[in-house]
Amino acid sequence: MENLKCPHCEAPLGNGVTVCGECGKELDARQEQTPAPEVQQSGKKIYAILAVFLVVVGGAALLLFTGMVPNPFKGGTAVAAIVNGEKIYQADVDQKLDVYKKIYGQSTKTDFSSPEGKTALADMKKQVLNAMIQEKILVTEAAKEKIVISPQEIKDKISAIKKAMNLADKDFEEFLKGHAMSMANFEKRVEKETMITRLIAKGTQEKGLTKDAWVKTLNDRAKVEVLMK
Repeated sequence: MENLKCPHCEAPLGNGVTVCGECGKELDARQEQTPAPEVQQSGKKIYAILAVFLVVVGGAALLLFTGMVPNPFKGGTAVAAIVNGEKIYQADVDQKLDVYKKIYGQSTKTDFSSPEGKTALADMKKQVLNAMIQEKILVTEAAKEKIVISPQEIKDKISAIKKAMNLADKDFEEFLKGHAMSMANFEKRVEKETMITRLIAKGTQEKGLTKDAWVKTLNDRAKVEVLMK
């Protein structure tokens, strides 16, 4: 039996799947799925390592699917929450939820139309919004602490990522493209996570607090209004 691969990111696919477990994109049944080459194992390993890195960059597994994809409808939608005066749009939440839903549903075979599935989806939506709120709090607090990441630092970090993964510039850009990301979006993600890392270090090193105590302090002083029902 020949192995199949995703036409978007070239990750290996099982028989009969409708959503790629790697990139979360739906598979068009009319589109022929091409056989994976013999070198797929090494490619799979690279993608797995990159996925792990992106999870670390995102701060949590859920953030692998948040903040990566630009929202073309931003500014003309309902507001899900306001954090320190900055809005989080409902369309952003729904967009990120859709990606997470596809991957979660594919891996667990969850029927989101069932009562249990609807409950799981509601909980998932809250988790997505909470993750977005937490990130927004930390990024705005980092800005208040005057933490700035230079373009050269971002460039160096991305170069280190490519080197660690043994990927050429073109291969890395293709990986991002397969996951609906542009290099500009990825650079912004790296900038945000570096700011958050520095903010956490500032609290633990300069203020003598534990990470949890410092994050709690930041959360307590943040002004958060949740509008999403």
